[in-house]
This record gives sequence, structure tokens and C-alpha cells, in this order.
Amino acid sequence: MIQAILFNIEGTLTNVDTADFMRNFLGILAPRFAHLLSADKFSKQLLKSMLTAQNEPKPGQTNMQTFYDDFIKATGQSVQTLRPIFEEFYTSDFPALRCLVTANTQGVKVVEYAIQQGFLTAVASNLLMPLTAMKEQVRWAGLTPEHFKVISALDNFHYCKPHLDFFREVAECLGVKPESCLLVSENKDDIVCQELGMKMFFVGTLELETQADYVGELDDLFRLISQGSL
Repeated sequence: MIQAILFNIEGTLTNVDTADFMRNFLGILAPRFAHLLSADKFSKQLLKSMLTAQNEPKPGQTNMQTFYDDFIKATGQSVQTLRPIFEEFYTSDFPALRCLVTANTQGVKVVEYAIQQGFLTAVASNLLMPLTAMKEQVRWAGLTPEHFKVISALDNFHYCKPHLDFFREVAECLGVKPESCLLVSENKDDIVCQELGMKMFFVGTLELETQADYVGELDDLFRLISQGSL
């Protein structure tokens, strides 16, 4: 029996050109570090360290700690120097990127209806950003952070997708078992969650050889919830 519905943001609750978003993201972030690193070196190392946090989790460390460990080692800068600059960026500059993102018109309807029907809800995204930025992206989807019991982020999670421990961590934070969760995502890589017994609603269309429990659009998910079919 499904008790919790987990939502990806990018591509599911919002629509965005990822390449364009990252280009603009780095375009306004890198200049904040110009007195420490060239824009090119900063951008390349940022992406490299984000991949390290994603692919090489360290026991007991948050993704943010793993990111800083790698970034500091490569640049020679201290966390005391770097952290305030990142924090100021996410507070002051990051909201301006909202113009690059559009909300999926059915997202608010589905999330709010799921809550009304008694489901726990969570954001289970792999956007490697701190909680401040993840909450901002929730707002871009036309929702509020309060709509979700859990929001995955760099600074509060210890694993990233596609590690199975990421999905375990979301379920643990919600206080439910993985097999009681339904993940809603447009990302084919997320289908790995089924190895834990988690259900998958794939947003979009899938090749025949790729299996998900449900396939369709958010309107179809709304229909499943209203029919009590989950």
C-alpha cells in the first residue's frame, strides 16, 4: 500500500532547458569567486566536485561535506572562505534564474490532491544544490516548501541518485518503508528505485524494454489517486 509519493522537480514539476539553465547558473555564480579563481577554473571544478559528491559518497558525511572536501582539495581555498560566498549567491542571485523555468501546470493540482488524500509527499530530486536553492525551486513549481515533508538537498542528504541509499534515505526521513513509496519522475535512471520495492510512475513515454509500474502524464497520476488505484 502506497503511503508516500516522491516527486522529482526538474522535468516533472517544472520544465527547463537544463543546458541553458546551467550556463546561466555558472554565468552569475562564477563572477562571485573571480577574486579567488578564474571563471573557467571555477566552473570546471564546481561541476567536477558535484560529480564527486554524487558518485563517491562518504559514510557519515552529507553530500555538501563531500563536495567541499573535493573542491577545497582542488582549489586550495578554505570552507570558511567559500561557504559565505555560496550562501550569499543562493540567497541573493539564484532566485533570478526563475525566468528560465516554467511550472508544470498539473504539478500543483497533483501534489495538493495527494496531500488531501492523506499521502506523505517529498521532493526526491538529484539537483545538487543546498536546501535554500531546493526550496526556491519548489516555489518555481508553484508550490511551497511546506507542501513536502522531506526535500532532498546537498546539505541534508548523504547520498545522491542513482545510489539505492538515496531512496532508502528519503523513505527513512518520511518514516515509511521503500515499498510504501511511489516515485514520480521523468528520469529513466530513477527506475533503479524498483530494486528496493519502491513503485515508479514514469512521466512521459518509455521504450518497451524499460519497465515502470505506471507510465503517463501527471493527469494520469491524478486519476490513479482519485480512483484509489495506488
